[in-house]
Amino acid sequence: MSKIFPVYLRCEYLVNPLAIDTPHPRLSWELAGIPPNARGLRQSAYQVIVSDSVGALVWDSGKVESDESLHIQYQGAPLVEGKAYTWKVRVWDQDGEVSDWSEPATFS
Repeated sequence: MSKIFPVYLRCEYLVNPLAIDTPHPRLSWELAGIPPNARGLRQSAYQVIVSDSVGALVWDSGKVESDESLHIQYQGAPLVEGKAYTWKVRVWDQDGEVSDWSEPATFS
C-alpha cells in the first residue's frame, strides 16, 4: 500500500464546480502522507478516471509515469453541456506502491 494518497481534488481550480466553460478541463489534486509528517514521499505516477452521471467511463488516463498533480488536462470523450461527471485519481509512490482511489469529485 502506498504511503501517499490524493486529496483535495479540483477541476479548473474549483472543488466540485457546477459549471465549467472548457471542453478540456484541467484536474488537480494534493498529496497527503501516512503518517502525515512523513518525509521523502513523492508521486511517481497517477491514473485518472472520469465517468458520466450514469456511471459510463468517458476517460481512463491509464497509468501515467509522472510526478505532476496540477493541470492534468481531460482527454476523454467530448463532454456534454449540462451533464454531471464524476472523477477520481490514484497515485503511485516513489517505491511503486499504488494508493487507494481518492474520494470521488464532480464537475459539470
